[in-house]
Amino acid sequence: MAKPPELIGIVGWKNSGKTTLVERLIPLLNERGLKVATVKHTHHDLRPHDGATDGERHVRAGAVQTIVIAPNAWEAFGHRQEGAPPAFADLAHHLAGADVALLEGYKNAPIAKIELRRQASPTEAPLAARDDHVVAVVSDHATDAGGLPLFDLDDIEGIAAFIAARAK
Repeated sequence: MAKPPELIGIVGWKNSGKTTLVERLIPLLNERGLKVATVKHTHHDLRPHDGATDGERHVRAGAVQTIVIAPNAWEAFGHRQEGAPPAFADLAHHLAGADVALLEGYKNAPIAKIELRRQASPTEAPLAARDDHVVAVVSDHATDAGGLPLFDLDDIEGIAAFIAARAK
């Protein structure tokens, strides 16, 4: 039986750039020999594919599998699935074959998370201050990471190396 992928959450407040960060990380993780899957959790209904959905962006970036979880529906490999979305605990089963899975939007999940902070996004309290699962902070401005590794938003190589080290 294949080892389940390393689950890494990419978390932040609305419009902080989570999808763009995931999109930028996937090719660099692939270059390091890692098969990357993604899971996007949204509070909105699934959108029709138009070339710009977050799932489509993940696939174009090189994800070997993308799952999108909405409140009452879900899709895998770009196709709507029958039945209720899988429970969080069952996600790894749906990601077989990936070495690492980047999970976007699972702020409360009990997994390692990288918090994204953007100066332009609505200001909310930092997540790391109240979540022991946050293992690093990525920011586009000076911020207190509380002793956690701190990456500049444009240090995609450094962030990818950090994730790759956790996945190996």
